[in-house]
Amino acid sequence: MSLILTGRSAPGAETEQQLEELRGLGARVTYRQTDVSEQAAARLLVQEIEAEYVQLNGIIHSAGIIKDNYIVKKTQAELQEVLAPKVVGLEYLDEASKELELDFFLFFSSVSGSLGNAGQADYAMANAFMDAYAAYRQTLTTFKQRHGRTLSINWSLWKEGGMHIDAETEKMLLQNLGMVPLQKENGIKALYQALASDKSQVLVFDGHVEKIKQKLLLSPVPKEPQRDNERRHEINASTETENLFNKVLESLVQIASNILKVSAQDIDIDTELGEYGFDSISFTVFANQINQEHRLELVPTIFFEHGNLKSLIEFLLKDYRSRLLEKFAQPADLAASQAVIEVVPDQKPAEPSIVTRKRSRFATRSIVLHEKHNESDVEPIAIIGISGKFPGADDIDEFWKNLSAGKDCITEIPGDRWDWQEYYGDPATEVNKTNIKWGGFIDGVAEFDPLFFGISPREAHFIDPQQRLLMMYAWKAIEDAGYSAQALSGTKTGVFIGTGNTGYKDLFYQANLPIEGHATTGNMIPSVGPNRLSYFLNIHGPSEPIETACSSSLVAIHRAVSAMESGSCDMAIVGGVNTILTPEAHISYSKAGMLSKDGRCKTFSSHANGYVRGEGVGMIMLKKLKDAERDRDHIYGIIRSTAENHGGRANTLTSPNPKAQADLLVTAYKKANLDPRTVTYIEAHGTGTELGDPIEINGLKAAFKELYQSTADSDVNDHRCGLGSVKSNIGHLELAAGISGVLKILLQMKYKTLVKSLHSDVLNPYIQLNDSPFYIVQENDEWKTIQDGKGHALPRRAGVSSFGIGGVNAHIVIEEYIPRENEVAPATSSPQHPVIIVLSAKNEQRLQDQAGQLLVAIRERKYADTDLSRIAYTLQVGREAMEERLAFIVGTMAELEEKLQKFVAGQDGIDNLYRGQVSRNKDVLAVFVVDEDMEKIFDIWISKRKYARLVDLWVKGLHIDWTRLYGEDRPRRISLPTYPFARDTYWLPDAPRLRRTVHRVRRPRLAATRARRPGSPGC
Repeated sequence: MSLILTGRSAPGAETEQQLEELRGLGARVTYRQTDVSEQAAARLLVQEIEAEYVQLNGIIHSAGIIKDNYIVKKTQAELQEVLAPKVVGLEYLDEASKELELDFFLFFSSVSGSLGNAGQADYAMANAFMDAYAAYRQTLTTFKQRHGRTLSINWSLWKEGGMHIDAETEKMLLQNLGMVPLQKENGIKALYQALASDKSQVLVFDGHVEKIKQKLLLSPVPKEPQRDNERRHEINASTETENLFNKVLESLVQIASNILKVSAQDIDIDTELGEYGFDSISFTVFANQINQEHRLELVPTIFFEHGNLKSLIEFLLKDYRSRLLEKFAQPADLAASQAVIEVVPDQKPAEPSIVTRKRSRFATRSIVLHEKHNESDVEPIAIIGISGKFPGADDIDEFWKNLSAGKDCITEIPGDRWDWQEYYGDPATEVNKTNIKWGGFIDGVAEFDPLFFGISPREAHFIDPQQRLLMMYAWKAIEDAGYSAQALSGTKTGVFIGTGNTGYKDLFYQANLPIEGHATTGNMIPSVGPNRLSYFLNIHGPSEPIETACSSSLVAIHRAVSAMESGSCDMAIVGGVNTILTPEAHISYSKAGMLSKDGRCKTFSSHANGYVRGEGVGMIMLKKLKDAERDRDHIYGIIRSTAENHGGRANTLTSPNPKAQADLLVTAYKKANLDPRTVTYIEAHGTGTELGDPIEINGLKAAFKELYQSTADSDVNDHRCGLGSVKSNIGHLELAAGISGVLKILLQMKYKTLVKSLHSDVLNPYIQLNDSPFYIVQENDEWKTIQDGKGHALPRRAGVSSFGIGGVNAHIVIEEYIPRENEVAPATSSPQHPVIIVLSAKNEQRLQDQAGQLLVAIRERKYADTDLSRIAYTLQVGREAMEERLAFIVGTMAELEEKLQKFVAGQDGIDNLYRGQVSRNKDVLAVFVVDEDMEKIFDIWISKRKYARLVDLWVKGLHIDWTRLYGEDRPRRISLPTYPFARDTYWLPDAPRLRRTVHRVRRPRLAATRARRPGSPGC
């Protein structure tokens, strides 16, 4: 046999030794230094082989290099270098050998081509190309354009290969995925098996076949002949529970003692394991050793559900009793019980498994409902207005575009916050240093329009940016709901905001600025934010700041709903706001190991390594459903129930408690009185940590298992409920995390689409979904409805979770709003029956911006003529009438678009367009105000459709009760662009005499281009 080996490099001493060993086995071996990624070199190589050996029987293409790094840090040169051998080189070799009558052409690919691998995106893509090219070449052989068998083999990790993993990771791969590094002998067997198959691509794994299929392919879990808890009564009773408990305790204490290097006598059965110094790494070792000693399959998350040895052993005796009896029972006892115990044999590594990937799909199903509807049910709460600003998105529309496009909106820390390079270093060895330079940041954090809110520019410098964002986006949510501030004045409207200290006041101390009176209400007391809004709007419901760490904004929703249920308020403005202004939290969190070093929040992923801090603001406006329907409000969705609890004692103060989380979910869904099988999406808290994500999913599984048991169909294995996390797009917004998840759900309901959760291609091995109704949303997909037994589509239902670092948990159940069938159709408009479009603003520039916004919305949202009366009504009753005023009389959307276009372009002489300023016409209007007959005159003008006279007076400043145009047949409100606030910069007050001596004062460089993470897709 003749073997020709090629490579780009000249053979070194080690290579020559290997060649000699092959020759010693009887092979004729030669080495040719060739770069097959050069077309001429590949062609010359084949020609020389033909000339020297006459015939070439087969080609094995195993060339490849890796340049491990995250794709955002890759250079163009590195990408080309990795792709060249597997992509370009493969194509050149195939082209050069296409006329040869080969027996085979083998491509040595990698499982990364099918499963992906963080840090090897280019390598994974190159291997995926090989897989696709194998199918392509195999097709060409059918048409006699190529010769020989074509096969691409996706190899897994080899035991004796160049890449190695540590022993504990190898153990965990075996225990949780059933995989072991591929032995050389098994690899050769797999090669022959693959060649004997008729496939053009195979994946090769070594280990437990069924477990690999179960974990990677979502195959059904084979059931044991008898479950442990079904055959307990068959175990010989001579081995008492107390004795078994003590034997297991002795074993576990000894394992823990060896791991922690402490005396076994010092380990107490009731003490939390975390108090002994266990962390995520030592918990992994603990789980591995218990599994090895007792033939179990525990994962480290079990220690967060059962935090001390007593609780853990009770769990083991409940779920693994028979296995423990088999280990600890005396021979006589075991012999007596063997007659009635069917022992499940050990699973041992089988021959390498060659498998094909398949995925579980969401399926539409009909179910028999078991929901309760009675007069004692809690009144659902309607969400009638929304607003928000998030990383890479100035408004809700941009937020949805980013979500649907799958954009990762994380960037480097911008210069208008702090110079991250000044603080960059090793947090483990350097004081006040961090190796985290990433975050999700919003644009314009220092921008504000103080005069709009009656605040002086001087005071605005002292007001914390969170207060400013709260004011502006609460106003936008009110307007989006179709209400004016005047309509809310004097009402029992509550304000509940997730907010807290941001560090803005610390910037004043660092700059050595004198303390002013405005500082008290500006940046020292977080509660002033909600109170300032209530003061400005003149509303009388509760006004509360909520600070429960990462669950703050979801707890705010719970408190608002509770207040509405108790009668404390009729409506509520609710949300959360979070800004990142100083580096202290970055430093502290990175020292605690909480943050992702690569700037990606990889929720549910096997590469999860911490969360990414983010900032933003989200607001919603709430109203009781019956009131919202009565008032013909635009409804985004319905809150069916809310729940809040605390985790109590866990492993540590900051550790999650999955039992408490499960109890919370059960409470929320039972309160909602809905069938749990109709819930088809959960927006998880999902911070992207190795153990936190599996713990949350374990809590979900436990809760829904209990909830499903209350239905006629208790099977939880149908994978109907998607899981996702918005944190993978924008980072963890901390105080505003929950509200961002709520807004994501509402947008998914609006567009009937579930968007993918980023960076979750390869799932965390601790996440086990087979025995649950859940699946991870790994690609955008239609959000299908479920049908009841009569074939009627049910509303889409979802939940959103938030868990605070101190233990406060919250969950909200949201339902799609389905309008009533008997709803009155809106009044139609036409050139014969025109409508009045009114716009106003504080000044002329804002009015121009507002007209431009409406023009863009008409073009992008594709409003129809049937929407024109709704647009007119919303602008008339749902906006505050301000100084600068503009009005149109139009009969169609095309006419409105045309008039707006001309106005924005500055054209004069536009038909049926009216302009005016209130301050210039006070004397004229005074006559009409005191005229007692004006109301009668208005009624006459309205009945005769003399709208021009009404509009002419309105633009001059006269108040018009627009509802008189509609009588009882009022249109439904509609979502429209909200007020375009001025974007002036307000930061620390100028202090030039101090800036000479204080070197660390920084003002936002807001005009500068924000630093972006390399490769970040447009955010």
